[in-house]
Amino acid sequence: FTDTTSADVACIKYYGITQGTTATTFSPLDPVPRWQMALFLTRMAVPAGATLPSGTDQGFTDISGKSAEIQTAINQIKQLGITVGKTATTYAPADNVTREEMALFITRFLKDAKVGPGGTTKYVSGTSGPLEIKSDDTDYNFTDIDYWTMTMEVRNAIVNLWNLGVTDVQTAVTFEPTAVMTRKAMATFITKALAHTNARPVGLVLQA
Repeated sequence: FTDTTSADVACIKYYGITQGTTATTFSPLDPVPRWQMALFLTRMAVPAGATLPSGTDQGFTDISGKSAEIQTAINQIKQLGITVGKTATTYAPADNVTREEMALFITRFLKDAKVGPGGTTKYVSGTSGPLEIKSDDTDYNFTDIDYWTMTMEVRNAIVNLWNLGVTDVQTAVTFEPTAVMTRKAMATFITKALAHTNARPVGLVLQA
């Protein structure tokens, strides 16, 4: 890509998560529409060790104008519990992903991903058994994620990702939850999330 030198963008291109807006451009400052995010999340599943479901129709009535690949991806993230849609019957594929929506997408995605060496984990239940990628730490820097401005699930997702080191603004004091997600920020969220999965084991370097 000639329009960015981001290592995070290079990472998601390497894993086939993005194909770019053209063969040589990534358009890092462009927004991420919800249909596009569905593709990114499903392509992210394979390196993260998640199993993709069938992608059968999940009842969204506003995605019929999209390609079969996009419709399948949207149905798959519904099956995985990554999205619940804008309503029970609409996904709003043309809407841009907000930063708080991104926090929900990634947090829910990590519940389906396989834990990698060095990943931050907790027990799914109790003090033994299966692990999931999650942080129970409650500290954070952000001053704009108040309980009265968002749901508890959204706030907890943002705090979780901050403690996992996944957000693109680790040292900032604002998260800007309602702002539109950029493609560059999306690449950072995905790359840092993959670092907790089996896609990028800590300490392992391969060189051809």
